[in-house]
Amino acid sequence: MTILVVDDQPNLVRVTAVALRMLDCVPHTASTVAEASEILNTQRIDAVFLDVNLAGESGFEFLSTLVTRANPVPVVMFSAHARDEIAAEARQRGALDCLVKPFSLDDLRTQIARITAHRAKAGLRPAGEADALK
Repeated sequence: MTILVVDDQPNLVRVTAVALRMLDCVPHTASTVAEASEILNTQRIDAVFLDVNLAGESGFEFLSTLVTRANPVPVVMFSAHARDEIAAEARQRGALDCLVKPFSLDDLRTQIARITAHRAKAGLRPAGEADALK
């Protein structure tokens, strides 16, 4: 599974990418909405992990853009705030789920399973499988 991690904290992005590799995922990383948009426009991405608060940008606003794309991908929001309101707003705006930072490898594993189930229900193959079929 190919996952785009969008967060403006370089250490969190680096650790998350390592953890995703441990879970047999292919991570792509971005620290801004512009970088994330470029990756989404040029790469096959299965899901996005998106920070709620990016430096000077709103993860929620970008989420609104992501869910209206022609081929939307599941989005899991990151938040440093453990408030139920943030998770509820993320889901209301179209996110699959919301992870509270810091999160564990098991938390990521659970999210990968949810994304996999969501994509299977929608009849979507992981990006790597689609490429292999060409």
